[in-house]
Parts: sequence; C-alpha cells; structure tokens
Amino acid sequence: MKYADVILPLAVANTYTFGVPVELQSKIQVGCRVEVQFGKRKIYSGIVQSVHNRKPELYEVKPIRSILDENPLVTEQQIQYWQWIASYYMCTIGEVMSAALPSYLKLESETFVVLNDEVNIDDYELSDDEFMVLQALQVRKERIEKKGVKNP
Repeated sequence: MKYADVILPLAVANTYTFGVPVELQSKIQVGCRVEVQFGKRKIYSGIVQSVHNRKPELYEVKPIRSILDENPLVTEQQIQYWQWIASYYMCTIGEVMSAALPSYLKLESETFVVLNDEVNIDDYELSDDEFMVLQALQVRKERIEKKGVKNP
C-alpha cells in the first residue's frame, strides 16, 4: 500500500497522510494536487509532499479521493522553499501554500460550482463521473431558473 503526505491549505502544524487507492498509485506524484476529505465533511485540495510506504500508527488513514493534475503543479524545490518560509515566518506550510497558490487552484468545502453556458460539452467524451456531475449541474440550474433566481 502506498501513502501520501499531503499539505492542506490550513493552519495545521503538520502534513497529513492519506492512503493512495490502487487505481491512483501509478498516477500520484509529488507536487500534484489531490482531493481529500479532512474531518467528517470537509473536502480540500492539497499538494502531495511525499509518497511512501509507511502507514501512520496514530490514526486511521482516509483514501485520496482523486488526483486533480496530470502533471505536478509544484516542484519539490518549491515545496522546500515553502518549508523554509514557514520556518522563517513561524507559520505552517499549509498557510504558505494557501498564500502561494491562486484561489482557483484551491478546492475547499465552500467552493461553489456552476455550469458554464458558454462551453459546449460533448456528452460522449465525458467519463461516467463527469457525466453525472454535468447532469447534476444541469438539474440544479433548471431548478434555480424555475425559482427566478439570477445569481445562485
């Protein structure tokens, strides 16, 4: 089993270790964004700091939900620089990550997703999961339009 230490965009002292599902083990890389559940209901995107085979002993690991990037978004040198910044300014690496990344690259539980009407989407090119999300967004949009709300 593989595990990944993930930097979360939070003011927490450490990185957290998540399990890497078998289907993602060939794709996971240091510097990629991953979607993880932190706590009972919070979903965040974090940056993979390291990949290893050491299972944490103090807590039960949760699996990584998905990998958000095909290629690393951040280099190992940038992660080392973030660690230095966190040490120098006496803050957490998660706070540095949060400041360093543009907001559109950060997924948090408060993220609001809407369907972009200006993009033509070919349903046949979507995976099953992507198609289900598209359908959910279309249904939500129809309900909002029936209520007469302009900006949800």
